[in-house]
Amino acid sequence: MRFGGFIITYNRPTIIVETIQKVFSQSLAPELLWIIDNSEDFATNHSVTSLRDPRIKYFKMGYNAGPSGAAAKGLELCSKDGVEWIYWGDDNDPPVEFDCFERLLAIRNENPFCGVLGSVGQFFDRNKGVVKRVQTRLLEKKKFLVLDFVAGGKSMIVSGEVARKGISPDPNLFFGFEELDFCLKVKRQGYEIVVDCGLFLEARKRSNRLDFVRPLYKKKVNLTREYYSLRNLLMISDSLTLNKMKRQLYKKWIAKSIYGFRFGIFYGARNFYLIWLAFFHYWKGISGKTIDLN
Repeated sequence: MRFGGFIITYNRPTIIVETIQKVFSQSLAPELLWIIDNSEDFATNHSVTSLRDPRIKYFKMGYNAGPSGAAAKGLELCSKDGVEWIYWGDDNDPPVEFDCFERLLAIRNENPFCGVLGSVGQFFDRNKGVVKRVQTRLLEKKKFLVLDFVAGGKSMIVSGEVARKGISPDPNLFFGFEELDFCLKVKRQGYEIVVDCGLFLEARKRSNRLDFVRPLYKKKVNLTREYYSLRNLLMISDSLTLNKMKRQLYKKWIAKSIYGFRFGIFYGARNFYLIWLAFFHYWKGISGKTIDLN
């Protein structure tokens, strides 16, 4: 088996070096690792080059393509290199467990239909357009679980066969739900999205979320992410022809645009503006990077 991968980075020249070292410290380390650099300057290039590791390959996007555009390029490059299983990584989310890759790749021997592996994942309601939490008791009963998508930054490993078929996230999403977009496309091609329940449970224990109950609405720290979430979910509903989901998204997010005023006039106004900006940009076909995330 030829195991390789890529890490997406943006203006984190110090963090990317630490993450590369952690990835190569895995009990089953990739034999090659592409660094997909969204940065505008050359600081990341200099940091990566200073490692002098022949396993590292570098690709500069030349602009900030976001996680979706960089992931599409990473899958393409790994596919051309003949990699059989491709690690999809973020610069600030290396695997926590030293044997994460080894445990995940062991699943491929038990499930011949798996196209994507991961340590944490979720169900997705295609009728309502909402993420559904996996119950802890379900994780405790099984060794691995077939879900709808792998969560961002949770050690996703993609079959090279999937990549060679040209399945990739939509670069126009820029940021937000690119893993969901990709995994739903993979499932439509007959592959399964499989997570390791042991790794999943360990992640919940570390974050003290074994019995977590998601609130109906939680005040957001960064409302810009709400803009990208709504716009991208609407785009995904189009690409997968999920018309019922789109109708539910309209109802839910119009309600959210009003409910936000419960947290004060300034929060409510900002929330209202960004939600309706997302609607407007979707209707006009405006995609990619449109507003800064900070």
